[in-house]
Formats: sequence, C-alpha cells, structure tokens
Amino acid sequence: MQSFTPDEQLSQAVEKSLSAFLDRRSAEVPDASTLIDEIRAMIAAGGKRLRPAFCYWGYRAAGAPHGTEIVAAAASLELLHSFALIHDDVMDSAHTRRGRRTINASHGTSFAILAGDLALVLADDAFMSSGFSDAQVTRAFSAYSRMRREVIAGQLLDISAESQMPSVADARKIALLKSGRYTVSEPLIIGAVLAGGSVDLQSQLGAIGDCAGEAFQLRDDLLGTFGSPGSTGKATDSDIRQGKHHFLFAHAVSALSGDVRDRFVSMWGQDDLADDDVEQLRDTLDATGSRTAAQALIESLHRDAHRALEAAPIDGIARDEIGALIDRAILRDE
Repeated sequence: MQSFTPDEQLSQAVEKSLSAFLDRRSAEVPDASTLIDEIRAMIAAGGKRLRPAFCYWGYRAAGAPHGTEIVAAAASLELLHSFALIHDDVMDSAHTRRGRRTINASHGTSFAILAGDLALVLADDAFMSSGFSDAQVTRAFSAYSRMRREVIAGQLLDISAESQMPSVADARKIALLKSGRYTVSEPLIIGAVLAGGSVDLQSQLGAIGDCAGEAFQLRDDLLGTFGSPGSTGKATDSDIRQGKHHFLFAHAVSALSGDVRDRFVSMWGQDDLADDDVEQLRDTLDATGSRTAAQALIESLHRDAHRALEAAPIDGIARDEIGALIDRAILRDE
C-alpha cells in the first residue's frame, strides 16, 4: 500500500478527500450548496494543511500503515480549521484572508456565521464517517471534542484579554489554547488514538505539540505585526488596529512605564491610526525588546519540540516527517 512521504503527496490526498466529501454533501443538501461553495473556495485559496498532516503522522507514529481512512479523518481537521477562521474573521471584522475577501466581507455577517457553523458540522460529519470502526472513532472522539473545546476557550480568553492587561504568562497561555494545541498537539494525539497508540505515546506527542504549537502561534503573531501582506495574504497591521493583547503587546507593556506606557496602551487598538502611528508602535515593540524576546522564545520552543521528538519512541519516516512539519510550522515566513 502506498505510503506518503513527500508533503505534497499527503496534501494532494487531503485535497482530494475533502473535495469528494464536499461534493457528496452539496448534492445531498443542495439548499446549502452556496455555503459549501464558500467553504470550498476558502480552503482552495491557501493554507498550510498542518493539522491534517500532524494528524496523519501521529497515526503513523503509533505504527499504523497508510490508509484512506486516516486521510479522510485528517482532512476533517481542515474543515474544523475553516470553522475557526470564518468565525475569527467575523469577530475581527476582517476583510481579507489568504489574499481574498473574507466571507463576511463578501456576504455579510449572518451568511458568514452560517458558513462557519456548517464547516463545524461538516468537520464532525467527515470525522465520524472517515471509515474507521465505531470503536476507533468513539475512542478518538474524546480527543477531537477536547480540541474543539480548547480552541473555543482560547478564543474566549483572547477576547477577554482585549479588555485587560494580560501578563506575559497569560499571553502565552492564550497562544497555546487559541492555536497551539489545536494546530499541533491534538491532531498528533487524535492520529495516535485512531491507531491505538499507548497513553504514554499520546502524552509524549502532546509534549512535542505544546512546544511546537506555542511557537507556531508566536510566529503567527510576529508575522501578523511585522510581516508583509504579500506573504501573509492579510493586512499586517490588523493585530495592532484590533488591539490584540498577544505576547508582543504584553511584553512591551511590562517593559514600559509612566507616560510612555500610557501612550502605547492608548494607541494600541485604535482603528483610525495613521500609518506613521502603526510604525511608531512597531518601533516601540522593537525598542522594548519584545520582538527579540518573541523570536528567542520561538527558537527555544523549537529546540524543545525537537528534543521531545528525539526522546519519543517513534521510528523511521514518522519521526522525520513530524520533525519536518515542526520546522515548516515554526520557520515559515507566511
């Protein structure tokens, strides 16, 4: 049976599985086809397919062979990711995503909420109908459901932090829950559970994933503040204008005092900032060492993830592919 080693082959298999699944559901519920078309277009516009890849290789790490079932189950996580992105764009009133207009910008808030809701329903549907036995799906659904709860809890913490002054520790917790665990840790664990992997292996994969996942979100915050729209596919001043209280902000606030701190805090989150104001805020992040601190933390977490991977009882291609995925998630420039 074919075993996917190149990342591109796995990505193509996931795309094929998703396309066939969405075709079937669109035919079964034609009245919802316009929503499905928008979900499909958003997925086709880009994305790194990290969650399906980590799920697949978590499965292989537990010693299970390649099969269409794990590709289908892994593909369901891309639909779950679409749900999170669509609702995130609604909450942020975002206008661009992956170089195209967001669903809420094109069709309005109500349509986008329904599209996000449907993406979540379809994700559950795809996972449950992936072809694994009832016992395997039931066993894995606990981790799958935990992942859904964590991403929503992380998003709530993120929203709540916007009206508070989170500490650096708070900001790191949000990064882990909002994105880190549902990007790396839980997909790895879900794959391992589907394969019948031991509790010890699941714990070790979780430790790998927590390091890599937090670093992934910190990189996202750096790119969302200092990157270029051409590479990220979205406005890179949006985090500043929306007042995201992430690690960069929390670190800067902790390093400032007096009037300078008050001015920084008052400017952060104003949607009518001039371009020069945005650059001034970026300069402050640099001057306080916040950008450097974020980069140093990313590098430390990156090393920790690889150390944890080396210590895990994973052999052969799965170890290599998980290591390559960690690098791709953390060292990316988009």
